Amino acid sequence: MKLLRLVCFTPALAALALSPTVRADSADPRPAQNSYAESIDVRVVNVEAVVTDRRGNRVQGLKASDFRLLVDGKEVPVDYFTEVSAGETAAAAPAEPGAPAPAVSATATATASGKVGTSYLVFIDESFSIAAQRDVVLRRLLADLGRLGAGDQMAVVAFDGKRIDLLTNWTGDRDALRRTFEEAQKRPTGGLQRLAERRSEGIAGDLIVEPGVEYGLFTEVESAISASSAAMRGVTPPPGRKVLLLLSGGWPAISSQYQTADLRHAPSILDIDEPEDLFRPVTETANLLGYTIYPVDVQGLDPESSWASAEASLSVAHGFITADWERGVHQAMEYLAGETGGKAVLNSARLNAFERVEADTRTYYWLGFTPEWRADGKRHDIRVEVRRPGTRVRARGGFSDFSRETQAGLQTESLLLFGGDPAADRIRVTAGEPRRIGLWKRELPVTLEIPAGSLTPLPVEGGYEAQALLSMGSLDDGDGRARLQTLPLRLTLPEAPKPGTYARYETTLKLPTGKQRVVFSVEDTTGGGRSWAELEVH
Repeated sequence: MKLLRLVCFTPALAALALSPTVRADSADPRPAQNSYAESIDVRVVNVEAVVTDRRGNRVQGLKASDFRLLVDGKEVPVDYFTEVSAGETAAAAPAEPGAPAPAVSATATATASGKVGTSYLVFIDESFSIAAQRDVVLRRLLADLGRLGAGDQMAVVAFDGKRIDLLTNWTGDRDALRRTFEEAQKRPTGGLQRLAERRSEGIAGDLIVEPGVEYGLFTEVESAISASSAAMRGVTPPPGRKVLLLLSGGWPAISSQYQTADLRHAPSILDIDEPEDLFRPVTETANLLGYTIYPVDVQGLDPESSWASAEASLSVAHGFITADWERGVHQAMEYLAGETGGKAVLNSARLNAFERVEADTRTYYWLGFTPEWRADGKRHDIRVEVRRPGTRVRARGGFSDFSRETQAGLQTESLLLFGGDPAADRIRVTAGEPRRIGLWKRELPVTLEIPAGSLTPLPVEGGYEAQALLSMGSLDDGDGRARLQTLPLRLTLPEAPKPGTYARYETTLKLPTGKQRVVFSVEDTTGGGRSWAELEVH
């Protein structure tokens, strides 16, 4: 039996006890498969820009030279430009006459001529929504399905506070979508429980939680935010315009004591130092994958305004809003929309939400640029300006240069929530006997047998070497939160592995007590091959 050596680039993570024991076993050869999820194309960043005049009317007929595209305050060339009008576009052209056509992402080339399809990902937040309010919005969505064009598709996911359910994958079949929305109305919601929690914590009307006070709602908001970002990563969309229709039951952000629309400079009633940090998983994922977010105010006017304390009557109404909670919810929605170039659908506008979103996403300008990718995990600001006076522009606010480790972790989270491709290469996993190491923790030894066929060995002095990323994640059945860890690996071997060879890797996981679902994925950093496995721990 041939021995292989697996080496870590970095020290062991706190929750892992790594063993260097690795060996090769023989098994029946199987053809190599692609990954369980489509890789992210990050060659070109696409920016959808909506340009209006002072009255809010769309401005059409602009050229690439009418735009300035700034990244971190510095102007960058527009490598790709086209105008989409009423859902149609002419053939893509270079940014300037005579310039060579650039390499553009699949999103741009797939829709370079003719109809531009829109992919609407509908995320139903059941954890904060009250069933009656949610169903009003779902019935109106169902009634407006006739607005779907020939190239449009829709996928629907629901989050109950612990897990994400894919109600339907991408489809343009209106009958199938009608059945989906009808079934979605039968699902339970947690909005009444969230309402009770607000009352018990004193979060209602204009009651402001003092800094330093923590409460369970923070965790529940955080879980819903993580679920919406995971939904975008887990449901691979068709090419074209991508929209996240976020049906939110109400995620609060800031107190109305601070009258500002800038979320970054206002204290949070959720007791976090930087409010945008709470929503970063959603906005960064949307900008990375090219989604425009349209949050829909499922609750409408806050029913809690009627029972708020006496202090509420002394507050200054902001439009229809008289409660801090509702004002915070609206500001959070406006932030999510503003960071991605969308619009918040608030109050009674929820009754024709899809009509508004569909109309807003049919006419825009498509700009693309090629950044200098460093995979350093940094966020970069984007600002689009129009050189024509009297115009306004709405576009995404940035993009993230995710590292390979971060992207591998995102794929693992999708595995946790949606499962993996059964045709992809599978890791063989064996668990040992768990050992309790505390009141709420246990150790679990596991052995992973990684198919060497999913790795790319490169010749080095003395043999071959393959580099990979190992990602491990666990999903707690109790709180529904995913815990992820990723570390780089180097596999050294004296000769190229033969078909059916497996590399054995031993490690010890530290997990919370209770039922856990654990997934493992290995990504080859050279050839992009992936393998994965899952384990139920009771």
